Amino acid sequence: MDKETIFSISIPEYSVRRLEPDDAGILQPLFDRCPDYAEMVEGTGVSPTAARELFQALPPGGSFADKFVFGISKPTEEIAGVLEGIRHYPEENIWWIGLLLLAPEVRDRGLGRSILKDFVNQVRGHRGRGVMLGVVEENSRAFQFWSQNGFQMVRKTEPRVFGKKNQSVFVMRYWIR
Repeated sequence: MDKETIFSISIPEYSVRRLEPDDAGILQPLFDRCPDYAEMVEGTGVSPTAARELFQALPPGGSFADKFVFGISKPTEEIAGVLEGIRHYPEENIWWIGLLLLAPEVRDRGLGRSILKDFVNQVRGHRGRGVMLGVVEENSRAFQFWSQNGFQMVRKTEPRVFGKKNQSVFVMRYWIR
């Protein structure tokens, strides 16, 4: 994905920056502050290589040229959130969000909603038709967040292995108008 694919968020004290694989060291502390997410999804503690693995993850048929990882932070502070995904997946002009993860200390303050709104505007500006994502069945809080922000469930997958857990995934979509 081109370096120009950056967006700003409408909460002035935060900024978005494109992260590259060499930034895994500054992203890992965010994962370390989110053991609740690792436990819910995989039934394990946070992997010491979670950030590096995020940069290496790619869905079948996806291209690293279309992959993005954005860090969200206040100036001079640790990364408070990450938005990762891929454009043109699973089809042309659809953008897939693989992960939106916020540190516990910034959750429930409107940051996720702002990131999503401004990201959708970015996708619209690149002629994207929609945004899709998957939510593991156990993550009811995330399912509620995405539903409240206009995403609709497309299908539920068969259970699959995530770490030590077997979970179905709710595939969700938001159509851009």
